[in-house]
Amino acid sequence: MKEQEIENIKNKNIIDMAITFTAMMRVFQKGSKSKIASKIEEIFSKLDRITDGKQYQDIHDSFCGWFTEHIFTAEKTFKNKQGTKPSKNTSYGQAAKIFDIVVKVYVYYCRLPSPEVSVRLLPFLDGAVDTPIMKHLKSKLKEPPISATTIEEVDKQTYKMLQSLVTKDIKENRKNIHPVQYDDIKWYELNRAQQVHPADPE
Repeated sequence: MKEQEIENIKNKNIIDMAITFTAMMRVFQKGSKSKIASKIEEIFSKLDRITDGKQYQDIHDSFCGWFTEHIFTAEKTFKNKQGTKPSKNTSYGQAAKIFDIVVKVYVYYCRLPSPEVSVRLLPFLDGAVDTPIMKHLKSKLKEPPISATTIEEVDKQTYKMLQSLVTKDIKENRKNIHPVQYDDIKWYELNRAQQVHPADPE
């Protein structure tokens, strides 16, 4: 097997593990994981060409647009079995959480597609926002006001507002860290506070 083939398989495995790490697959229809992985692999092949924040946000928006059009939530039967929650298009917030966590694992944790590129990309990465982090941001930072209570309710505009809150919280309380590092730290803090009861993975 050629070295490039081995590298390609390694990348596929990293993406697969990172998608699993999001703890989101149970929310989506069966078969979604392979479609998501293929799309992410396609986008990640372009990471080494990104040189500024706008280019990064363009591929972020491109993925989220594709995701909300092609990935659907799973139909859910309520616990009391009195009815179901029908399948529907996913939200921008759900798409962004998937992308932000997978790119964090790939670029920040694994230093791919190369150590040099990962260093260049690090400042551009958004902080992954799940429901507990969103609740924290809303409780600590009142402006701008955000009505969404779960990431399922987060549209593109709300997502941008949440990212501005991450930046604001860093500026006021953290200093000298990047948003992708903020989400790492905050996720750990919120889960540690709950001890053996992990935060809502959505």
